[in-house]
Amino acid sequence: MRYGRKGKNRAGNGDSSFWICFSDLMSALMLVFVLVMFYSVYQYFDMLEVKTAELLRQSGILDQQAAQLTLSQAELKEKEAQLNAQQATLDEQAAQLDEKNARLEEQTAQLDEKNAQLTEQSDKLTAQETAILAQQAQMLLQEQTLQALQEKLEEQEAALSSAQISLDEALQSQQAQQALLNAQQEKLDKLVGVRTEIIEDLMEALMQSNITGANVDASGAIVFSSEMMFSTGSSKLNNTGKDFLNRFLPNYLRVLMSDEYAKNVSQIIIEGHTDTTGSFLTNVELSQDRALGVLRYIMSDEFTGITRAEKERLSEVVTANGRAYSDPIYKEDGTIDMSASRRVVIKFRLNDEDMVTEMLDVLKNMEMN
Repeated sequence: MRYGRKGKNRAGNGDSSFWICFSDLMSALMLVFVLVMFYSVYQYFDMLEVKTAELLRQSGILDQQAAQLTLSQAELKEKEAQLNAQQATLDEQAAQLDEKNARLEEQTAQLDEKNAQLTEQSDKLTAQETAILAQQAQMLLQEQTLQALQEKLEEQEAALSSAQISLDEALQSQQAQQALLNAQQEKLDKLVGVRTEIIEDLMEALMQSNITGANVDASGAIVFSSEMMFSTGSSKLNNTGKDFLNRFLPNYLRVLMSDEYAKNVSQIIIEGHTDTTGSFLTNVELSQDRALGVLRYIMSDEFTGITRAEKERLSEVVTANGRAYSDPIYKEDGTIDMSASRRVVIKFRLNDEDMVTEMLDVLKNMEMN
């Protein structure tokens, strides 16, 4: 029995706790509901205040627009009055324009009548102008024919005048060429005479030196064999060559540098020549060295045939050139004379020689023309 009561008491306490919890839960829910309702009411009144302010603002805008509309209506009435005044003015101007149009139509009719008269007169004038143009065309044709004849006559006169001028110029040119030819011939004769005199004196000097192995050719050049002055393949002047130069060269140079001929001699040239044995460059070097060997000996203190002053004078006109085998000597059968080709040549050039050569070319061209 005790057990049973105790069980009932526990069951009763359990129900009581349940209802207490339920009551607390409902209270909490009620509080939440009240809070939600309060927040909703607050949001409603806040929104109502915003909407009221917006309605007031829009009401102000509507009042402002209504005032502007009233002002615009007043302006519109004023402009309508102005428009009516302008319309009245336009009606008046239209009446005046109609009156002017009537007068213009009358004047146009008169003008048409005058235009008809003018057209008739213009047709007559056109016919007259056509006749005049035909006459002018005929006159122009005659003038052109006359002008063509006049131009042809002028061309013939110009051609005749040009031919006369050309004839005069040709005659003057011929006279000038003849004068130039005479002057050049005189210089040539003088130069040939000087060269002839120099060659004669050089040959006499060679005879006075009483030497062999050298000769004076037609141009006045002294040609002597390399064998008498150099060993084979050598550019060193031997004693025989020195002796030859000592005996011959003083007389040769004194002729060329004498007071009589020095003013005419522009250059004394020492040339070395070889045969065709060996390469060209080797022969160029050998021929140049041999020419320099002769010149070197002449200008040295060892050569006493001319004075120091004469050597200084000689240094102003003398040159040494190597010609290799560019100017060989040929035999009668057309083959190269190897021995004769190996030579040393001393020659001279006169002041006007280049000019005379050029003059001879000019004279030759003149004769061909």
